Amino acid sequence: MRVWTAIWAIIRKDIGIWLRQPATIAATVLPALAFIIVIYVSAAAVGRNPVDLVALDSGPQASRLVDTLRHSDAFVVKRVTTPDQAQRDLRGLAVAAVITIPSNFDSAYAARLPDPVTIEINNLNLDFTNDLRRSLPAAITAFYGAQPASPIHVTVAETDIRAQDISLAQFELVPDLALLLTIAGVVNTGLATAREWEDATIKELLLAPISRTTLIAGKLLAGWLTTLLVGGIVLGVGAVTGALRPQGVYWLSTLLVVAMIAASSCGLGVALGAVMRSFQGVAVVGITLALYLFFLSGGVSVIAFLPDWVQTIAHFIPTFYGVHALQMAIFYNSSDQLGQDLLALVLTGFLTVTLGALALRRRAAIA
Repeated sequence: MRVWTAIWAIIRKDIGIWLRQPATIAATVLPALAFIIVIYVSAAAVGRNPVDLVALDSGPQASRLVDTLRHSDAFVVKRVTTPDQAQRDLRGLAVAAVITIPSNFDSAYAARLPDPVTIEINNLNLDFTNDLRRSLPAAITAFYGAQPASPIHVTVAETDIRAQDISLAQFELVPDLALLLTIAGVVNTGLATAREWEDATIKELLLAPISRTTLIAGKLLAGWLTTLLVGGIVLGVGAVTGALRPQGVYWLSTLLVVAMIAASSCGLGVALGAVMRSFQGVAVVGITLALYLFFLSGGVSVIAFLPDWVQTIAHFIPTFYGVHALQMAIFYNSSDQLGQDLLALVLTGFLTVTLGALALRRRAAIA
């Protein structure tokens, strides 16, 4: 009972200090929050480039094409305007392109003659340019395909692997959650450990009638519970908003993966705190390391779509397996490769916790 009382006292102390340290909370939350903002802003731009539409024909077919272009998922029609205004918008970077429907569109359509729709693109960015190059032909194909006597005799049969579509912004929230858990574990546990040396309170702990094992367990559990608190708040908000809401039994796998990521990052944080014994040093190294893990685990793209050398490195990054397991559970109600993911996380957690315990024990022995 005395051992558990001592562990609980260390936990309460570290969590209490963390709650009274705005700088520590900011160091934990702000990097992940910044990436959420970047993700949402970037997702709003990807595939939804603003364009001006110039309709020089007001016939029924031209009007149907205008309606088709307005409802395209590939770009946003900012307005239907005049040629002069469209050119001013294009030169002023108010739009990425100008789409023009010719004045003889309906008559050419009725005569089954070519009636080209033109697009003038500001190719300042190849990614945006290629989106527009592909999207206009797709929209025109959809227009002709919807006609009663369509000249297009090819139809597309789409078969989705997943049961539902996930937006880019929503998909990127899972790597951001892994980033938050990594930073919370590494930084909070590392700072709580380093603070003992900066404030010289480590001597009081070492002189207390408790074993080194009790001290190490208290430090690790305090960081782990703090990290779980942060992760629980994020999952709760995600469940309420519907952005991160696993179903049924997949809540269990989600919480298990979150707990394992938290344990791995806490072990690493204790090791950093014991070795560096500096508040600023732990914060800089911990956040930098967490960001590298974020990018290498699919923080900005699907790993399978990245260069081969990045994919090879990713398979040695523990958060890669955590992100995959969370995406399967939260978005797709799937346990695909869950055993492999959990094995990688368990081994990582064991190694980092052991490393943290050994580093703290050794540093305490020479304090």
